Amino acid sequence: MASSRRRTAAMQSIGSTAVLLLQLLMATAAQSKLLVNGTDCIVRDPLYNVTFDFNALSSDLNHHVTSEESGERFFFNVCDDERQPVNRTEPRAYLMRAGRKITLGYEPHLQLNDGRFQFSFTGEPCGNGSHYTLDIILLCSYEHTPEDLRVIPHTPDQCRYFIFWDTPLACQPLPTGLANNRCTVRDGTDRHAFNLLPLAGANHEIPLPDGSRFVLSVCKPVRYGHLTMCPPGSGVCRVNGTEYQDYGQAVADPKVDTSTGRLVMEMRSKSATGCPNSLIVFECGREDGLETVPVYRGLKGNCTHEFLWRTPLACRDTRPCSVTNPITGTRYDLGLLANRTYTLTSRDNRTYELGVCHIPASSRCPLDAGACEVSAKQSVGLGAIASELQYETTGAPYLLYRSGAVCDATSGRRWETRLEFICETDPVEGGRTGVVVPPTVVENGDCQLVVHFETVLVCEPALMACGAYNESTIDQYVDLTPLVDSTRNYEARGGEAHGRRYFLNVCRPLVPQYGLSCRGGAAACEATFDGVTARNETTLGFPDVSLVVAGDTVLMKYLRGDPCPQDPVTNLSTTVEFRCQPTAGRGTPVLLEIEHGCHYRFDWATAVICPPERAVPFEQGNCSVHNAATGNWIRLDGVLEDLSPCDKRPTASVDYRAGALNLHYTVPDAVNCSHTNGVKTFNVTVVCAPDSPLDRAAVST
Repeated sequence: MASSRRRTAAMQSIGSTAVLLLQLLMATAAQSKLLVNGTDCIVRDPLYNVTFDFNALSSDLNHHVTSEESGERFFFNVCDDERQPVNRTEPRAYLMRAGRKITLGYEPHLQLNDGRFQFSFTGEPCGNGSHYTLDIILLCSYEHTPEDLRVIPHTPDQCRYFIFWDTPLACQPLPTGLANNRCTVRDGTDRHAFNLLPLAGANHEIPLPDGSRFVLSVCKPVRYGHLTMCPPGSGVCRVNGTEYQDYGQAVADPKVDTSTGRLVMEMRSKSATGCPNSLIVFECGREDGLETVPVYRGLKGNCTHEFLWRTPLACRDTRPCSVTNPITGTRYDLGLLANRTYTLTSRDNRTYELGVCHIPASSRCPLDAGACEVSAKQSVGLGAIASELQYETTGAPYLLYRSGAVCDATSGRRWETRLEFICETDPVEGGRTGVVVPPTVVENGDCQLVVHFETVLVCEPALMACGAYNESTIDQYVDLTPLVDSTRNYEARGGEAHGRRYFLNVCRPLVPQYGLSCRGGAAACEATFDGVTARNETTLGFPDVSLVVAGDTVLMKYLRGDPCPQDPVTNLSTTVEFRCQPTAGRGTPVLLEIEHGCHYRFDWATAVICPPERAVPFEQGNCSVHNAATGNWIRLDGVLEDLSPCDKRPTASVDYRAGALNLHYTVPDAVNCSHTNGVKTFNVTVVCAPDSPLDRAAVST
């Protein structure tokens, strides 16, 4: 009874949350001052004459999101993909509940409602004269994240559902200077780098006594949204009813005021009337967490409005050898890797010693050097030791050791070392106590040593899910884990004619390898190849997006790659489409096309995602099983002669994911098996092992 009461209370809580949101949406809709209908997935904002095109949200497969509370799954698609035929008799949005498919709508209706973009679906009858509806609310986000789709809490008896979708397409055009800014500045007095990027993930509002409000953003413009239709590029915006005024254009990075030593951001308005500029002053604040709020300090002088923001990010004495992931907020601490010397040899037989944040006395490196090349006669410093762990918007946390020995006497360039720390998805025993996979030299030329460390100390609490439920077969879970390779990378076919090579891994970063210096943590990489060496490495994306499954096809996307040469405000990305092919084994990726020079599409035929063959014929005459899907015959008399299966008439099935043949048969045994009606059952699994003697395993019950 107690658990039943808890469930009832939980559902009441969920229901009240959904009702509150519904009331809020209905109330704001009633007060709407600007309502614009979209056409062909395009809508224009008449305030600034900005066109928003959402056609890129169309998917080859349906989008899929699971409710965290109920586990129910929503499927939908928006906009028409010209490459895919559209079946108007099939719903474009539906809900799977307890094996039942509930239609939520056939055609999405796009509207701009006072700054809120919304796709609305109307579906089958829900009762009491109403219909099921689904509203997909698009929210401006300058960064793709793994959680870009979210279902708000709901109860099983409600008819209206809401999904929030974070997407850059709901943002006004991003100024070029703010597309890939790092939001950092270095304090020249103590060499500390201030990084304010964790504050850049949302708008920050300050209410004023007259009922108006300021909306601020750091390092990115104010995010366009409901009742926040600020002028393009505004970093500070004043909202008074339906009036929006630019109080300062966003700037890429903070700076240190040399006269006062304060960390500041100065923003100048483009407004033609008056001079409403803004100044944000950041002060060190020791409050826990990053969720601090700015405070309005009033008008300073005739033109500048000042804001004070207390935050730990403005403190100079941060912990050494640690850094916060600006996207997720996870704190990485690499102190366990310090106080030891790492000796490693590159593929060209050069030997290096290095330390992490601190170099122990046992090192043979020159004094204060964090890394060096050593030989029998001497050591050459490759950069001064530093304990400031850094993290950019993409890539892996890294240490940078600068000002090593002179590398090029003509130009005066000096050696530097970059240590990049990558999440180890196949951790060694004791990884949390500081044990690491041996570091790998990936580059040791052009005056730079690049080393990749794999360690669990920089892994996120929740890694990318490498499986998903099949949209077409509701109870089937498709798992790509057998394709994850922690020893080598896959090289795709298709770029040889252009001198390019493509390296991929599945649901994890690339395995460090000599000569491949894509950014640490990347899961896909392009490099030009001159026949000897890989050069000009380009990052094509990182492994932080979940899978989408439909039928015998699986889509895996890697986002946040390097800036696209054809469109600098767009980042390179990768989509890998896995197809079931029983004869392919693990298979090999193949480059299909590069869309608009920015999006790489790979095809990967593999047996791993094929559903099991539940019934494979057994031929007693030659003691073999025949898999018609692959055309293979498997003789059992030589493989399992110890068990003598040939006269047992076993039933057989094939598990492509495990690369295994499963046999099941029974034999009478009245003496030992009286508790099972005198029958002894054998379940035998034969696993493919082409590089070693065939594994055999038998389980009897």
